[in-house]
Amino acid sequence: MLKFGILGNAKIAREKVCPAIVAAGHQVYALATARPEAAADIIEPFNIRKTYPDYDQLLGDSDIDAIYIPLPNHLHVEYSIKGLQAGKAVLCEKPIALDEADLSRLEAAAAEHSGVLMEAFMVAYHPQWRLLREELLPKIGPIQSAHCIFAYKNLDPNNIRAKAELGGGGLLDIGCYATLAGRWIFDAQPKVMAARRVLDREGGVDRLTSAMLDYGQGRTYAFTVATQACLHQRITILGTQGWAEVMVPFNPDSAADARFRWEAEGGRGEGTLIEMPPIDHYTEMVRAFAAKIDAGESWNNLGQSRQVMEVLDEIKQRSVTDVVPSAHMN
Repeated sequence: MLKFGILGNAKIAREKVCPAIVAAGHQVYALATARPEAAADIIEPFNIRKTYPDYDQLLGDSDIDAIYIPLPNHLHVEYSIKGLQAGKAVLCEKPIALDEADLSRLEAAAAEHSGVLMEAFMVAYHPQWRLLREELLPKIGPIQSAHCIFAYKNLDPNNIRAKAELGGGGLLDIGCYATLAGRWIFDAQPKVMAARRVLDREGGVDRLTSAMLDYGQGRTYAFTVATQACLHQRITILGTQGWAEVMVPFNPDSAADARFRWEAEGGRGEGTLIEMPPIDHYTEMVRAFAAKIDAGESWNNLGQSRQVMEVLDEIKQRSVTDVVPSAHMN
């Protein structure tokens, strides 16, 4: 059983990753927070043994095997490096870096310090992606094009995702998911054909980003990510022999079925519904992380991180940009 230290009392830690750590058979052992008196909602449910007033003190605890980092994006590289230096296995929330230069610092640290470092892309551990890639895409391929929308509504100007100085904005927060999905669908690294970003005037972050990616051989992928719109996510994939639709591609409810529709060429356009039994992909991610630690080898998934970050940086460089009032001002 691994002992985990958690850096910060973040919602995703309380609601998703700490329950996953326990479900995977490990212990939420320590928490670093500047306000332990306000952290009963995480300390008590998980019977956390130790609390620390700052992150560096937690890293110095020799009893801790692994750390989980759900801090604001601009702190991910800094504390991932500190975790590796302290000899801890590191599970860090996505995006693990702000840009390629930031990621390069982490890659250098990972080369210098042995250990396990995982960017916490929980979607990679949901079996719906294996079903899509191994069963459905071969039936409808070759794949010609795909479209993706991933949106939610956050109108709180004080939320960390609404602050540019903290690495907020839709492209980093959820554009990384859309980019990773394109990689999985086409098995190639794309070029950015065009992009448009709509910036929130008050927070300075992108509240909407749309991009058109070219995967070669005439294959295209368009995605839109938005943080001040309605809640919606969907991927539609067009092949030569049919189509497929992933109905909740990125965070399907762990208590509900994952759902697809697909249809071979010659159908009537309605598609066949496929439902997969519920699964908690956060728990599967923690199990995979722990297995790497148990194997006793140095390992990281920064190669995948770089594939994603290259695309995100190119989107930022090639974007046409508008600045509009925040939706909460309307």
